[in-house]
Amino acid sequence: MQKLLAFFVFIFCALTLYLTSSNTGMKWVTRDRYSRIGALGADKYLYGDLYGLTYLSKFKKVKDTNFVSLPAIDQKANSDTAKLFILGDSYLYSFFKEDPRYYVGINQVQFIRWSVANPVEIIPSKNKKNILLIESVERNMLGLFNLNSVKARLDRAEVINAELTMRQKIAFVASEIDRVIKENVYHNSLEANIEFAWFNFGFWEPIKEFKADFNLNFFGRVDKEVAISKDQNFLYLAETINPAHVGSSFSDVSEAQIKTQVSELNAIQDYYKAKGFNEVIFSIISNPVSVLKTENKPDNHLVQRIKSHPDFKGKLMDATEDLSKNAASNFFTSDSHWNQRGAKIWLDQFNTQLKSSVYLGN
Repeated sequence: MQKLLAFFVFIFCALTLYLTSSNTGMKWVTRDRYSRIGALGADKYLYGDLYGLTYLSKFKKVKDTNFVSLPAIDQKANSDTAKLFILGDSYLYSFFKEDPRYYVGINQVQFIRWSVANPVEIIPSKNKKNILLIESVERNMLGLFNLNSVKARLDRAEVINAELTMRQKIAFVASEIDRVIKENVYHNSLEANIEFAWFNFGFWEPIKEFKADFNLNFFGRVDKEVAISKDQNFLYLAETINPAHVGSSFSDVSEAQIKTQVSELNAIQDYYKAKGFNEVIFSIISNPVSVLKTENKPDNHLVQRIKSHPDFKGKLMDATEDLSKNAASNFFTSDSHWNQRGAKIWLDQFNTQLKSSVYLGN
């Protein structure tokens, strides 16, 4: 009997290891789990990504996961005028389909995620205007908005054709072997995958909520990645309010750092205009805490300082002011993103920018 039990335990552990260390296995698990509702479904993102980290019952509010509605009125006059390329994050791809009908004067759109596994070669069209939008939320922007980082996503040809010394080639091959071994022998998110596979079921939810509420009410503790706003109405990523973190809205950003960042944006614009793009537009989405103003302390005004810097030669779209109007209605309370209303505010502002870029620009 003990041998039979040990055999089943071995099979269970082997199956778990296979599923959770395999990208294919985890895709199957997540697809199946998110297709279900109820006790056997996954609840990690159903109520917002920050609820999924804390399980605080107060913030258990079903998240609207629909895309922003397409414009009811056709705004595509002369819609063959331009092609739009977007390098962006979940603030866009979670709210907008890859559909040109969202955008004024655009009849073709290509979206590339910052998380793309391999660089994608974007090729400007020869018979129409080409616009490149580079977008990021504020907390990630300083690490992404530099020429090398952008080229690593959008310049496949350059990455492949870059000349390497023999020593560099050997080092590259060794690193690729090391990467393959690590991916196949030990998945770098194995622990999180195991937790998702066996504990992210709806029937665990009451226990998780009880534990979370108990820790908050008796010990004042929440998950280390999350912070509760001072007015107790919103959850934030803790990194965005911790001044020691580079992505925080309250970190100390010097004028020299701003100048360096502006130089990088100018370099990105110059590079892609030289490759045939008519316009390069940057968009930095302010951290929700910067817009909601719940913490009653001044932030570093990072986005505004970059936009108004005298050395900046490009176009930076900043929707902070518009999002600040009735701000609480523009963000989820238990998620790190804006909601559909906030996304629509950004879209309206971007389309205003597109009108001048497509119809009035060079």
